Amino acid sequence: MSKSLGNVIDPRDVIAGASLQRRQFPHGIPECGADGLRLALCSHNVHGDDIRLDVGTILGYRHFCNKVWNAVKFVLAALGSQFEAHHPPEETVPEQPMERWVLSRLVQAVGECGRHMEALEVHGAVAAVHHFWLRHFCDVYLVGGRPSV
Repeated sequence: MSKSLGNVIDPRDVIAGASLQRRQFPHGIPECGADGLRLALCSHNVHGDDIRLDVGTILGYRHFCNKVWNAVKFVLAALGSQFEAHHPPEETVPEQPMERWVLSRLVQAVGECGRHMEALEVHGAVAAVHHFWLRHFCDVYLVGGRPSV
């Protein structure tokens, strides 16, 4: 984007949505939210001053943030308000095969995320979290189905 070309989009318009009369956005910009914008920016592998970011990508991360929110609400509701953990998380040993499977995928994602963060590759860490949450936790563990190997 360039101020001299007049194609700069105000980030506040991306966050809150805007009705713009531009060729690129004949129906305006949909509300993408601050979290969607932040995550979209973090997901890019930047090798210079320019980021090629489109509203569709930001909207996709908005939907991802919404999925995280809904999954957390679902899990908390399933646990119930009286839930108390009997062991610290690091001492918990899952008994069911599906629980062991999703925990193994979580351990892989945490390791991958850590390696990317140590290498200052935030985009790789975002990709690891995104993949685990959507493909393993939500699609398989919460919704049900067969785990992928």
